[in-house]
Amino acid sequence: MRQSEVYISGMTELGDLVRASRLAQGLTRDDVAIATGLSPKFITHIEAGKPTAQIGKVLHLLGELGITLRAQVSVDIPPALAAKAPKRRRAVHGS
Repeated sequence: MRQSEVYISGMTELGDLVRASRLAQGLTRDDVAIATGLSPKFITHIEAGKPTAQIGKVLHLLGELGITLRAQVSVDIPPALAAKAPKRRRAVHGS
């Protein structure tokens, strides 16, 4: 399987990527809905670029389609601060 790198600047591009990945794998929205437990309507909304989709559900959908997100940060984050950041949360969400 060939890996691609795609620049995502918003939900429209993310939706296009989700649809292209689904189609490249020969999957219907119903196939993906069954595999993820998400509704076909939710998947349709993501593919259409809905800007208010729940991030946890979107990440679940991406994982099922084999899509990994990477972030490019424009500020320098010292390693010590990056290691400390997860410890400041009161509770873990969306695990």
